[in-house]
Amino acid sequence: MSARDKKLLIILAGIAVLALTYFFVFAPQANKRETLKTENMQLKSQYNQLSTLAAKADDYTKKTQKMSDEMQKVYDNFPSYLQIENGIMDAVAIEKSTNTKFTELTVNDPVAIDVTADNSGDGTEQSSGSSDSSSSADTTATDNGSGSDATAQNNAKSTVAGYQLYDVNSVMAFTTEYHGLKSMLEQVIGSTDKKTISSLNVNFDDSTGELTGELNTDSYFLYGLDKPYQAPVIPEIPHGTDNLFGTLN
Repeated sequence: MSARDKKLLIILAGIAVLALTYFFVFAPQANKRETLKTENMQLKSQYNQLSTLAAKADDYTKKTQKMSDEMQKVYDNFPSYLQIENGIMDAVAIEKSTNTKFTELTVNDPVAIDVTADNSGDGTEQSSGSSDSSSSADTTATDNGSGSDATAQNNAKSTVAGYQLYDVNSVMAFTTEYHGLKSMLEQVIGSTDKKTISSLNVNFDDSTGELTGELNTDSYFLYGLDKPYQAPVIPEIPHGTDNLFGTLN
């Protein structure tokens, strides 16, 4: 091999070493630097965002606490539970304070209200309790509240997740006059409990000059509240009475 060939081989070996060094050392390192540079920019952006949030942490904490306090005030306005006797005693209170006589009273079992879920896709009813099952009281008193109360309690416990809103519907047939009707509606609307009037039908009786009708109301309670159930005060009722509301004085 001539000296010229030896020089060419040395030059080619040097070029090969340089090429291998570039592809296996410098190129990966360059790619790694670009990756680290990109990650560094992302981390810097996250750091800036977190720094901004940290600077406003006290403000966010105060606003969160304020919203929590306001929500708690809303929760505190609801009773923690309602039973059939609550509806009966509400009717008694209206009779005692207004010139109204109830001829029939129906208090339905509690029904869970789902205010968040969309029921359109699964085809299932997202409520517990049953509006078909009810306890009625007319001029002859019957006590069948304990069984439906136990059912409502069990249904509530099986569906509650945090707080669960329930509706207790009552239907009251009444006889009154103009001022009695106004007083009755004012008492329902102005109640400290959460109540709404679903419907009201009123007719004028030409023979007596009185108003007769039917009042449909809804009372709400929030199951899961950390406060005890307030049972109504029920006076002693003689057995066999045919005048329930006249007896509850």
